[in-house]
Amino acid sequence: MSWPCVIYNPGTGPVTLMIQRPMRFVPAYDYQAVRHDNISSAGVREAILERIDTFLEFTMEWVSSNPILPGLTSDLENWNAFMSYALQGGQFQYFPDSALSAYTNYWLEDTNWKPAYKEPGQYTFKMRWRLVVV
Repeated sequence: MSWPCVIYNPGTGPVTLMIQRPMRFVPAYDYQAVRHDNISSAGVREAILERIDTFLEFTMEWVSSNPILPGLTSDLENWNAFMSYALQGGQFQYFPDSALSAYTNYWLEDTNWKPAYKEPGQYTFKMRWRLVVV
């Protein structure tokens, strides 16, 4: 089983967020076209494509506010530190498998974050990331 992770740099050096539980409800593809369509009076269609954006959208269904071991930060605290960075517009690297070197650069598309109560010590939230095109 692969363990995904996110690496980001809040200005103090690289920080790794290990994604401890599976990302849920991830669609196979998530594209959004920025396109301008014009239909003439004769019925001829003209489409001008600016770009096609690619997104990664998922749900973290079970995020614990309890540390795995005493002295460690909880999964929720780790996500909170990442979101404090990502909400400012910072770019980050997503590794689908932290054991491999392949990664993709993303920005956080969302402008708010509110982990919802699930049960004692467990929270849930949705997230949408935008692929960085260089």
